[in-house]
Amino acid sequence: MSSSELQEQIRISRPTAPTDLRLRVRALAADERQPRLAALTRLRPRRLALVAAPAFAVLAVAAAGAIGLARSGSTPSDTSAAGGAATRLQYPDTATTGSAEDAGPLNAATPSAKSTQSGAPAPTPGRLQRYQASLRLRVESADDLSDATQRALRLTQQLGGFVVSLRTNVPEEGTSGADLVVRVPRAQVQQAIVGFSGLGTILSQQIDVEDLQQQVDGMSDRIAVLTAEIARIQRQLKNPNLPFETRARLSAILAADRRELRELRTTKAQTVREGELATVSLGLTTEERSQAAPPPSRIDRGLDRAGDVLAWEISAALLLLVAVGPLVILAVLLWFGARLFRRRADERLLERA
Repeated sequence: MSSSELQEQIRISRPTAPTDLRLRVRALAADERQPRLAALTRLRPRRLALVAAPAFAVLAVAAAGAIGLARSGSTPSDTSAAGGAATRLQYPDTATTGSAEDAGPLNAATPSAKSTQSGAPAPTPGRLQRYQASLRLRVESADDLSDATQRALRLTQQLGGFVVSLRTNVPEEGTSGADLVVRVPRAQVQQAIVGFSGLGTILSQQIDVEDLQQQVDGMSDRIAVLTAEIARIQRQLKNPNLPFETRARLSAILAADRRELRELRTTKAQTVREGELATVSLGLTTEERSQAAPPPSRIDRGLDRAGDVLAWEISAALLLLVAVGPLVILAVLLWFGARLFRRRADERLLERA
């Protein structure tokens, strides 16, 4: 019998393996696949998590610290606000010092040497402005407080101003204080601020300037319109042939215009008076100057900014997890499905064998 005939005979007969041989082959395949599956499902993910999680945390903290230290050298710059018709200047905890003894005699014609330190802006010539200044000074004792108050009153009188209010508090024990509000001509307000600044140690200083010229100009225009309208109505009312209804209506309009004109003139006079005189508030106290907190060091600033960067990294990681999480879960499900499909294919192949 030739080899070709032998092969054809084997294909026709289709011999099958004994049952015990097939069970042994299946057991050997299962024993060989079990350690490999266990390693893939138990050892590798666990080791990967144990290594990747601490490494990611260390990398995030290191990056946050590096960014924080790199940015800790920059400090926010001081800015001054100025907008529209109003301007506000504030100088808290100014280092300018003086006393009632070393300030010398206060004279309206002799500005103090502290004019460059007070930083008071000059009023704008030719425009009405509401100029308000507030100063808070510290003096050594109750006697210095009384002397500084008297000198402030004399300076106000020398500058052509007047006192709006004065309140003093000098207890037997504890902190003494005095609050003084004065009005001085706007052209002399800088001299008043400089003179008051020499009465003690400046604790704070604030200046508010508001333009009033536009308001006054608007009222002047309205007064001119009302004046012309009143004159026109008065001429019409002199007509003896004017109907009664028309006369009554014009009389009512005339009365309303005259009332509005009186109110406008009063308001304008008050506004002009407000713009011609500046208000200066002076506070005197014997309390000790509080020590300002030292500025944070570069390390402290670096730690603060590192915390901010770390919080940003955590937020970014959470956002990434929310965005990529469903895709990761889908990939894991597909991977387990592919493994299950291959396992079933191997079992079917063994069964056919």
